[in-house]
Amino acid sequence: MDTLQTLDKRISTTAKLQGIVKSMKTLSAVNIRQYERALASLDTFVEVIELGLQTVLKETTLPGGAAAAERLPRGLIIFGSDQGLCGRFNERLADYVRQQLAAMAAPDFSSVKLLVIGARMAARLEAAGFAIDQQFWVPGSVNGINATVYQLLLSVEGWLKQHGIARVDIFLNRYEKSAGARPDQQVLLPIANEHLRALRKKQWPGRSLPDFRAPADQLFSGLLRQYLFASLFRSQAESLASEQASRLRSLQNAEKNIAEHIEELRGAYRIKRQATITSELLDLVAGFKATVGAESKQTARHKNGSPPLVTP
Repeated sequence: MDTLQTLDKRISTTAKLQGIVKSMKTLSAVNIRQYERALASLDTFVEVIELGLQTVLKETTLPGGAAAAERLPRGLIIFGSDQGLCGRFNERLADYVRQQLAAMAAPDFSSVKLLVIGARMAARLEAAGFAIDQQFWVPGSVNGINATVYQLLLSVEGWLKQHGIARVDIFLNRYEKSAGARPDQQVLLPIANEHLRALRKKQWPGRSLPDFRAPADQLFSGLLRQYLFASLFRSQAESLASEQASRLRSLQNAEKNIAEHIEELRGAYRIKRQATITSELLDLVAGFKATVGAESKQTARHKNGSPPLVTP
């Protein structure tokens, strides 16, 4: 049975844990904000790239149809997490990937290459029976995303040259402020011709028409690389934002549970303290009654002529 000392110690320890959870909540909120700013800045970067594509597409022939992209082999880039305390962030995405792969009509998945960012996501997929082709660590901040994206681009280029990958898909948890994270899929390669045609037909936003001196094919290839870089950067930043949002929701639930537990401990402490005080008062009353009773007996003996009781 808990004593007052043990209850007081448990309250103190739980309060310290509550302080740690509050600090982690603050850190998650700050991280979300920096990823939101990165995504906002990326929109401007993508707009500039699309203006360049709009210019060069006037003198560039688009590639043929994407029928080859529907056949295997395929490459999958999956964005997960290295750290926990983010609810079912990795579990939901792993289940979603498994469902999408099952719809590809490839029972053994031998021709599907998996590139995973995040140790916990890789562990979930390996436990489900998938072979991981490559694995990378999740960047710890916005500044680390560039290096990760360059590694991803090199890996994708290796897939295209060595394995003849016809299509590359991205799986990630979309960042939503209300829901925290939502599993989703998008096609990285091939780039949809419909989107390029729409850029070619788009009206130029200005009076002066653009011009360029570099070879059209070379400029088009460079702009496409920047477009792919922006797509992967956005996916990584959005995955990190959704991870932090999921962690923030988990920490909020943990903080609520800790607060309720502290109230329970304080209630138990008050009850125990009241019981202790009541017990001590009863002991005092009992002792007082015993003392008064002894003195009354001694007085009665004295009145009856009996020798007084000598107490040691």
